[in-house]
Amino acid sequence: MPIEEHDNSLMPKMNALKMQYFHDTSIVLHRREIISATGVFSCLADPNVRDSFNNDILDIVKTVRYRVISVVIDKYALVQKYGILRAQDPYALSIEYLMQRYQYWMQNYAINNHISNPFGDILAEARGGGEDKLTKVTYQEIYAGRGYNQLKDADKYYTSSQIKLKPKKANIAGLQFVDLISHPARRYILTMNGLGDDFKKSSFEEEIVDILVRTKFRRNSSAIIDGVGTVFFPKK
Repeated sequence: MPIEEHDNSLMPKMNALKMQYFHDTSIVLHRREIISATGVFSCLADPNVRDSFNNDILDIVKTVRYRVISVVIDKYALVQKYGILRAQDPYALSIEYLMQRYQYWMQNYAINNHISNPFGDILAEARGGGEDKLTKVTYQEIYAGRGYNQLKDADKYYTSSQIKLKPKKANIAGLQFVDLISHPARRYILTMNGLGDDFKKSSFEEEIVDILVRTKFRRNSSAIIDGVGTVFFPKK
């Protein structure tokens, strides 16, 4: 998502949503709490309010300008296929796939739009001391070309060799937006790989998936999403 799109479109839309339903822009939207409709989200227990809220979220998902790259690592299959000693760290592997596909997107975007020096950042949600340290080290290793698949020329596309981390309480619209669409994206990837049979039916999440598939997932010139805007590893 371009930074100007975040600041001038996504953030105002999400603040307006918060004011309309919760009367406070400082509230941090979180999928699990929204689903439970407890605490500050208790108004969503009313079916009519919930429907209106969901429709407004769908409008944001549909109208804001962005592309999605989503990665799912099957940790059980990873160990079964490679063994406990040879299996790659699934967290590091997922970051690497994300960075690769993001860099490929920047490269293609530059070619298609005649841009000579495309660049971008990755902003992730902070998780806490040890986990944040691991995330930073993992990013640095991949950036330096020392990952499993050796990412090349990262310094030409990423603005920094350091990943940006912000806590949930920082109330950043982009991180909250990702929290709302990541589970539907995961649902889609698992379903496409034959692992979504036990999902509870959710028309709201299915509508998000429909938007992502139609217009938001990264895809190649043949409109293929698998392996381009979505990654599932390891494949059966």
